[in-house]
Amino acid sequence: MTLDTRARRAAAVVALLGTGALGVGTLATASPALAASAKPKPTAPASAKPSATPKPSGSPKPSGSPKPTATAPAVITISGLSSAFGNTAGGTNTVITGKGFSRVDPKSKSAVLFGKTPASTFLVLSDTQIAATAPAGTGTKVQISVTDGANTSPDTPADDFSYLEPISVQLPDKTSLSAAGGTSVRVTLTAKALDLGTSTGTFAQRKITATVDGNAAGLTWVDATHVDLVAPAGTPTKTGGKVSVVILNNGVAGAADTTHARYVAVVTKLSAVSGKVSGTPGVAGKPALTIAGVGLSGATGFSIGSAKATCAPVNGKDDTLWTCANVPAGTAGAAPVLPTFTDGRVAGVTAGSIYVYSDL
Repeated sequence: MTLDTRARRAAAVVALLGTGALGVGTLATASPALAASAKPKPTAPASAKPSATPKPSGSPKPSGSPKPTATAPAVITISGLSSAFGNTAGGTNTVITGKGFSRVDPKSKSAVLFGKTPASTFLVLSDTQIAATAPAGTGTKVQISVTDGANTSPDTPADDFSYLEPISVQLPDKTSLSAAGGTSVRVTLTAKALDLGTSTGTFAQRKITATVDGNAAGLTWVDATHVDLVAPAGTPTKTGGKVSVVILNNGVAGAADTTHARYVAVVTKLSAVSGKVSGTPGVAGKPALTIAGVGLSGATGFSIGSAKATCAPVNGKDDTLWTCANVPAGTAGAAPVLPTFTDGRVAGVTAGSIYVYSDL
């Protein structure tokens, strides 16, 4: 076989190997010499390089929380109450403020609820206000709700209404309160589960207040059932009249005491606090005594102890200022200066009303 013939056969075998038509076994059978020459020379194994530590892929970002489905705004809402506290006996009036109230059926008994109890009465004033009267309840907090039958106001702190026990008060019998104000009197309080605290500080936290004839009075803690009431100024009470004293528990009024106290006229200051037993005449048109007080209007005269003095009101100041041309003779010792009335009013003795007769 010539050299060219061998070369052509070898080229054909290589071509067949490239196409995968023949395996190595076939090549060896065809020509052992060529198969040997075709075997690849072994190469020294390359030292295996350590594979690079794969970089940790970033922790997968949590998919965002699904956005809540937008809810439609409430059709009826309550944003506030004119009074958030009421008497357990019921009857407390409160104005409910909010929106959507024009949808309410004014004939529906369950349109306005205090907890689960219908309001005693209610009146839709406008789309934003309802006037309601609370029913009786226990000493707990309830939700006021308004509904049109299909839509109900959602519960929020703005609609909370608390029932409180009323506190009753009693004054000592025949209590005289100065028309000038400032009279302090110890009173007794009663209520179911009465809690006045244990000190002045804890009492203040209870928000317990008082009025005398509708005017604010002061209260000071004494013990578990007593407080000292300081009366404001007032008008002297006529025959048969009494003042009304009320205790309020967070604005909730208890039973009033209308039988034990009255306002009295008072003299608060004298231009002279002493004089001779024989009396003191005025000098050159100057009055011997000027009397200042409260509730003096309508007085028919003044007494100094048992002696009667002739006095007259200062023009335009008859309720508070009178003058006496002379101080009548009297008995040695301290004597109260008091106005006299014919309509049942009386006067109270104060430190400022004392005149002392003395020849010393």
